[in-house]
Amino acid sequence: MGKVTLQTIADRVGVSRTTVSNAFSRPDQLSEDLRDRIRAVANELGYGGPDPLARSLRSGRAGVIGILVTHTLGQALRDPYPGAFLGGVADVIGDADTGLLLLPLPPGDTECRAVRNAAVDGFIASSLPDGHPALEVVRGRGLPLVTVDSPQLDGVPFVAADDRLAGLQLGQRVFALGHRDVLVLTFALASTDQAEITDADVEQGTYRVARERARGLLAAAAAAGVPRDQLVLRDASLTQPETARDIVKSALTSPRPPTAIVCLADQVALEALDTARELGLSVPQDVSITGYDDIPAARVAQLTTVRQPTADKGRHALRLLREADRDTEDVTVPHELVERQTLGPAPSTKIGGSKGR
Repeated sequence: MGKVTLQTIADRVGVSRTTVSNAFSRPDQLSEDLRDRIRAVANELGYGGPDPLARSLRSGRAGVIGILVTHTLGQALRDPYPGAFLGGVADVIGDADTGLLLLPLPPGDTECRAVRNAAVDGFIASSLPDGHPALEVVRGRGLPLVTVDSPQLDGVPFVAADDRLAGLQLGQRVFALGHRDVLVLTFALASTDQAEITDADVEQGTYRVARERARGLLAAAAAAGVPRDQLVLRDASLTQPETARDIVKSALTSPRPPTAIVCLADQVALEALDTARELGLSVPQDVSITGYDDIPAARVAQLTTVRQPTADKGRHALRLLREADRDTEDVTVPHELVERQTLGPAPSTKIGGSKGR
């Protein structure tokens, strides 16, 4: 026998091709007896079901949402932030006949072939840098797009927290506790030819999230009268923990160590916390450490951090994508400064080295 098709099964059962198609795609339209007879014949003939690609071409709907991330696939699956975000998207999908296609965007991939060829009904872009070529590919395809955290584009629905306000409030609290020598560990802002981040680097940063959080901290420092040279900004990789550890170790063993380390991501803050304790320092008695995101591990570590509803971002993003044909507004999710056990007053005296102050 040649290739088994819907018509092959229809001829064997004695029904129309449309009736056979309904047995697979709209089974509620048939009686249970007829549906079972059609499927029994399909199994006998070795037919696994309609070609999903052909079906999507006929219906004009793929039944899939594309999620664009700058992580590799492994990082996205291990990182608690994208995990919570994807969980929020999945919550909204629920039992609907819709799937998710995770599309990692490796550095240097300017062709974005996976994005060009993806059979999806729309895209959600999470934490992409300004000007990423995938965004132009999506817009060129004319498919609905929602961005989350970064970038913010004219005419494109957007979901994020007020990261500048959150950075400002975090900085205000740190400086109100008397901290003046502060190390700020950010991400995706450093120039390639210098270790310390300047104000110009912050303003030219291509990741909105990192840029806005740093702007808020700098504004808080200026309002508190903290000399700019006492606020040191360094880039710490979110995917290479040793980077944060090396920076923190060098800072805490310097002649003038910081009394506080403000991290713009919890993953970095947890590395800083471990490094400080490995050096024999007490937190927050010797050095205060803060984070941002309130991932589950931050709660276990009793880390002071900024909480944002990551899963809610995913829920809002999918809702906005489904309402792409309406005049929707951007969504600003709430944030909250959560004080736990890693933030305290600045020590009154400081002794350089690895054994406290």
